[in-house]
Amino acid sequence: MNTNNPIGNAVLSRVGTFLVPTRKPFRRLRGHQKRAHPTFDPVRFVAWILVLLATCCAPASAEDFQPLQSSKAGWQLLPQFSDEFDGAQLDTAKWDNDVKDWGMWSWEPENVWVVNGRLNVRMDYIEHKRGWQTLYYKSGIVKSKAPPIRYGYFEARIKAASKYPGVGPAFWAYRQDAGEWTEIDFVELTQRNRDVKVVDTNTHVFEQPGFAGALPLQEERSWMAPWDPRDDFHVYGCEWDEHEIRWYVDGVQIQSRRNHHWHQALDVVVSMGLRGDLKRTASAEGFPTTFEVDYVRVWSAPAKVAKR
Repeated sequence: MNTNNPIGNAVLSRVGTFLVPTRKPFRRLRGHQKRAHPTFDPVRFVAWILVLLATCCAPASAEDFQPLQSSKAGWQLLPQFSDEFDGAQLDTAKWDNDVKDWGMWSWEPENVWVVNGRLNVRMDYIEHKRGWQTLYYKSGIVKSKAPPIRYGYFEARIKAASKYPGVGPAFWAYRQDAGEWTEIDFVELTQRNRDVKVVDTNTHVFEQPGFAGALPLQEERSWMAPWDPRDDFHVYGCEWDEHEIRWYVDGVQIQSRRNHHWHQALDVVVSMGLRGDLKRTASAEGFPTTFEVDYVRVWSAPAKVAKR
């Protein structure tokens, strides 16, 4: 045994990955050898283990998280846009779950809930009226209540809904102000009929002062995942600054675009929309369907949070 052991020549036993003393060392007595009676204090032992675990194995706080991938360092997590969904219910002080209806479906608060540390967003087949229109689907949405943000890093860990084709789980940002209306899709899943593995990262300009060209500008860009996004969670990220927009999946950059038009401060959104043939011919098959979000995290450098 190593005589430099700070415990001395005590007998060591393995507990998990640690070596701990289990009895006092031998001592010599005059005239003969005698072993000391083994002693063990379970209270002190448990206390020692708990201190060791607390110092070595404490989980990182949310503030310690950094983007899975980025060309920059020193991002600051913005709690007003970020959520681990660890509470007993949706944080409605942070998220609006009763957004004004639009499109061929209606947003309803009961289609969004938090359970087991995950945000659940559902779409269901429910015939209903909006004015003179007969509609067939109700869905869920959450939109940030904080003042909108210009530039940052946006990341969510998502597992797509089982229904395919027909629905599009989405993590995105938009804002419709007087005279300006733009959108950045951080990720849209399973919305293309041609293949369930298509991952969309689109950008849109609907209104913008001084825009040179025809509006709306609706850019589509797709990436073919090597896996089905319904099978497991994956991390979808977007780094947006004044010069460029970059998209990431599981920490790997998949797309980029020079930022010529997206300088409006935007709201952060998680939602599920109707897609494909179901816009023309309603069907109850495969509904209700739900996608899950493990977390939403948004970072910004200092002074990057836009004010109203």
